[in-house]
Amino acid sequence: MFNFCSFIIFILASGVANAHSFDERYDLPIPLEFFIVGGGLVVGLSFLLLLIGEKYWSNLRFRSAVQISIPFSRLMGIGVLLVRSISLLFSCLVLAAGFWGSGNPLLNLATNFIWINWWLGCSMAIAMLGNFWPLLNPWLSLFDLIQFILQKLGFKKGNEYAGYQYPKWLGLYLATALLLAWSWMEVVYPIAYVPARVTTIALIWTFLNLCGMFLFGKSVWQSRGDVFAVYFSMLGQFGIFAYIKQDRAICLRLPGAGIVQELAVWRGVNGFAAFIIAMLSIVLFDGLHGSQVWNIFLGLLQYLGLGWVASSSYLSGTIGLLLVWAFFAGLYYFSCSLSSRLFSLASPSILANIFAGSLIPIAVAYLIAHGFSSLIIQGQNIFFLISDPLSLGWDLFGTAAYRPNIGIIDAGTTWYLAVSSIVIGHVIALVVSHGLTLKVAHATRAVSLVTLPQTVLMILFTMLSLIIIAEPMTTSEFSLLPDICFVQEPQQ
Repeated sequence: MFNFCSFIIFILASGVANAHSFDERYDLPIPLEFFIVGGGLVVGLSFLLLLIGEKYWSNLRFRSAVQISIPFSRLMGIGVLLVRSISLLFSCLVLAAGFWGSGNPLLNLATNFIWINWWLGCSMAIAMLGNFWPLLNPWLSLFDLIQFILQKLGFKKGNEYAGYQYPKWLGLYLATALLLAWSWMEVVYPIAYVPARVTTIALIWTFLNLCGMFLFGKSVWQSRGDVFAVYFSMLGQFGIFAYIKQDRAICLRLPGAGIVQELAVWRGVNGFAAFIIAMLSIVLFDGLHGSQVWNIFLGLLQYLGLGWVASSSYLSGTIGLLLVWAFFAGLYYFSCSLSSRLFSLASPSILANIFAGSLIPIAVAYLIAHGFSSLIIQGQNIFFLISDPLSLGWDLFGTAAYRPNIGIIDAGTTWYLAVSSIVIGHVIALVVSHGLTLKVAHATRAVSLVTLPQTVLMILFTMLSLIIIAEPMTTSEFSLLPDICFVQEPQQ
């Protein structure tokens, strides 16, 4: 029998339901309810501390703590060129492995590198350190190489030549659609398990990416249409390092400070909030699609007389992905609407763009909770795959016989890491939201109170995220939640 309350609980929770797959579950030393209530209390008490200390907020500007000048030199220019060249050549090797390497996705360099080392590993590294993706971006290097060749052949068009102006109204909506499509290809239409399809998509994206840069200009396309450049740029705002181009310096800052510092860059960009919500939604959907709630969702479709939709995994998956994004966006815009009505600081759409950056720490937290164990365990495959990238029996680096250590991390460690990242991520999000509001509000009390609806939402998501993350990897002898949340599969 369909349990509507359980459906709502799972829909609201973060997408970490199937983030971890261990043979044994971790037996919690205390009831699960203690973790859930404790996590919510930490976030709630953090808001109270911010409210109590509101008189000090006028002195908080998230300035960079340390700034190190990096004078340009010929040697540094050669180093940058070398790194970009290696990145481009390695990308070509990955493509070759996808087409001519092993047909087994577990033994193919392309599938392992793209989905684990790059998509998970690079995302987490950028979120922690800062956005170094422009240095490694192979499409950017390829575009610059083509431009260099064209200039040598007599074509004098610069890197920023644009035959067309990127529509302002489009903003980040195109990148949002592309990010949702990327998640769809990963989860609903699992090309991750077919090496040739992964690399075919990569080639198609290479063509589209180059066209975008030629048509609209390199910088404009990278900041608006290139979904991966935009995605890494958002994560990089959380990182502790940032490169200041005009000063030619690297600054060290607090985690999340870059979000406040770059508010002016993104505040007026259409689709900014939609894109960041998509960053959360794709993780949410990934977990949702592999959990018990997906069967509940299919049961709901059948209950509504849409059995033909439920019977199609592609159609139901597509609808589910869009519903998750729309539902998450609806809750967020509702909280912004409450802030606008209660405190009359700005319109809901303006507040949505202002507060959107505060969701980035939550996206980072969910990314770690959802993918860290996969990165640590499956990411080890790169050691033996890199020695024989084309499955020809090579041993280039002497690591072809290496086999991953699957015991390097267990369910208990992963559980506490996930709990910590989720709670800390939401707390940092509270601090960032106050810092963002401080940019537009003059009264410090307004800063504390305007974010109240978002705080309530963050407490709710913290608790529900912990409920869902516990489902596949923990047991609790004294917990009452399994009797409430874990429902039977719908009858066919």
